[in-house]
Amino acid sequence: MYRARIVFVYIAAFVFWLLLSGNFTVTNILLGLLVCLATLLLFRGFLFSRTGKKISFLAYLKRTLIFLILLPIFFYQAYKSSLQVLRLVLSPRINLHQGIVRMSTRINNINGITMLANLITLTPGTITVDIEEKDKERFLYVHLLDIDIERRREIKQEVAGAFEPWIIKIFDRP
Repeated sequence: MYRARIVFVYIAAFVFWLLLSGNFTVTNILLGLLVCLATLLLFRGFLFSRTGKKISFLAYLKRTLIFLILLPIFFYQAYKSSLQVLRLVLSPRINLHQGIVRMSTRINNINGITMLANLITLTPGTITVDIEEKDKERFLYVHLLDIDIERRREIKQEVAGAFEPWIIKIFDRP
């Protein structure tokens, strides 16, 4: 299974290279193959530690597909937040109610929590300030550009609710 993981990451990195470059010449394809191989060799200790449970190729494929489903959800949330920030910036009278909100999360994996924190930070008008763990519960402290005190619970759900179920599916161990 160790080889299957290496092959999967190599192919995924190469496809990503092709998508980013948009250039399908022989030179670019060979360069992509070499760069992906060099990257894989340099980071193999970090990417492929042999500790913990082994994960099958199908599990990696499933996680990749779930991540690809998460991408349009993130883009939609970022677009929606961009319009809200644009409305705030262009309004003649700026009336912001900034604040930091403590949000609990059901994600147990540190990589999943980091992914959630990064997705929240990449969404306009929000930034993850801190991550805290108390009694096996995890909390994110998120600064919001504009928060309505009466809608605080709904806003918590809007900020992390779209991402959290998908991240749990990605990082949940099979």
